[in-house]
Amino acid sequence: MRIKLFITIIFAFFASAALAQNSKNDLIAFSSDATKENKQQIFIMDSKGEGVMQVAHVKGLDCYAPRFSPDGRKIVFNATDIISDYIYMVDLDDSSTFNFPKFIDGGTNPWFSPDGAYLLYRSEKNDDNAIFIMDLSTDSSVAISDGSLSTHAKFSSDGNKVIYSSSANENFDLVVLNMNDTTDNAQKTIAATKDAELYGTFSPDDKRIAYSSFDINYKGAVHVCNADGKSNKTVTSGGSAYNPKFSPDGNHLAFVWDKSGNYEVYICNSDGSGVKQLTSKKGNTMEFDWSADSKRIVYEAISDDVSSISVVDIDSGKKDDLTGDKANNINPAFQK
Repeated sequence: MRIKLFITIIFAFFASAALAQNSKNDLIAFSSDATKENKQQIFIMDSKGEGVMQVAHVKGLDCYAPRFSPDGRKIVFNATDIISDYIYMVDLDDSSTFNFPKFIDGGTNPWFSPDGAYLLYRSEKNDDNAIFIMDLSTDSSVAISDGSLSTHAKFSSDGNKVIYSSSANENFDLVVLNMNDTTDNAQKTIAATKDAELYGTFSPDDKRIAYSSFDINYKGAVHVCNADGKSNKTVTSGGSAYNPKFSPDGNHLAFVWDKSGNYEVYICNSDGSGVKQLTSKKGNTMEFDWSADSKRIVYEAISDDVSSISVVDIDSGKKDDLTGDKANNINPAFQK
């Protein structure tokens, strides 16, 4: 017992020291299979690729898609097996959670509220296939979507609205739910076409919305519109583009597009003008994230056997390979 306690104390000491060292630079969370079990688990490193440390281990499950809480001290992520999807969370200030992450619920695609008090996610519990919101102080959750198969939910920047994709009208339409509105008009459809509207996201000032529309051949196009759905502009044409994300300062929009043959990161102005290719690396990029200062983007390059994570400066185009091609390193996310 004393030996186990000693090991726990030593692990906590070195974990705290590593985190203190990492905190000197922006943290990046990512998923990697550089583990004894060859399972995908959650790691962190600094923005120079140094101080790599595993911060989540869920035995028997593969872990993906880490996201930092608004204060940067917690990480929520997906865990999956052949049966179902689950959501877990670790606390970077409590190293005991690294081996024993907090179980949140069955589900996927978790998203923190701006104040970090709530969590949005999609879950199939109760056969609802709905968007749920959880109060993290009580662990109580409730479905907030319209009863249809719903997905890709995110909070507005002020936390008062939720945007998600609803299949209530057979196809996926983009809807916005006003959390403060108790009337029948609380939910409004802002984009509904013959295509499937997915990946909706608000700009930092909540005045614009970006999303992707997918045709019957699963080809996506990125769009930008006003928060009410008006003044819709198609940003991309040809190929397939999706996963738009506004920069934290609201000046730019980034997304992935296969116009060059591989999926690469492209950026444009927040109104959809001035599109330019930002990355060019062997392998496909599906996931990326903005740095808090809006000057860099961290992204993955996925190949058949191994994948790497790099950071690119959006002004100079300078790229730094942080992990090399030694493992399946994917799903990077910057600490905000």
